[in-house]
Amino acid sequence: MRHMYGVEIQVPDGKLPGFYAQVIHKIGDHVNVFDRDKLLFIVEGEEERDKLKAVLTKPNMLGDVFTLLLLPATTQIEALDDVGFISQNSYHYLYADRVALFTFSDSTGNEKDRWAAQEQLREHLLGLIPDATPVFIIDSALTDLAEGIARAYQLSLQWIYRSE
Repeated sequence: MRHMYGVEIQVPDGKLPGFYAQVIHKIGDHVNVFDRDKLLFIVEGEEERDKLKAVLTKPNMLGDVFTLLLLPATTQIEALDDVGFISQNSYHYLYADRVALFTFSDSTGNEKDRWAAQEQLREHLLGLIPDATPVFIIDSALTDLAEGIARAYQLSLQWIYRSE
């Protein structure tokens, strides 16, 4: 999972198509764009995000800016529409402010307790990154619930990502 930034372009009304093309060309000259999804440009790192914002600010085309999480190709996710999207290049992204990711610590509980906790969490999970230690994806509003379930089974969570 990698942290990325999405910067949306707002195309002003009444501008000629050549104006939009000039801005796109300028982005290509000054910014290392990792991916796109329609009018959303996806970059890696704050420096690239800031360069893109600067290019779009002058012509008054800067839209919303999002922090994104790029998911591994192995991720299993149910309903991506509410918490993320699939880009034109078929990468899966999550809106970082809408999700939290965690794993169960191996230092507490046993396999039976981990299985029971996972079963109880199943209806609340948005997805799973299968790994040697699976990473669970939940709605950011459900972090207290996940911690409560872990406590009930005498497990501890390790937060991989949680928005502030």
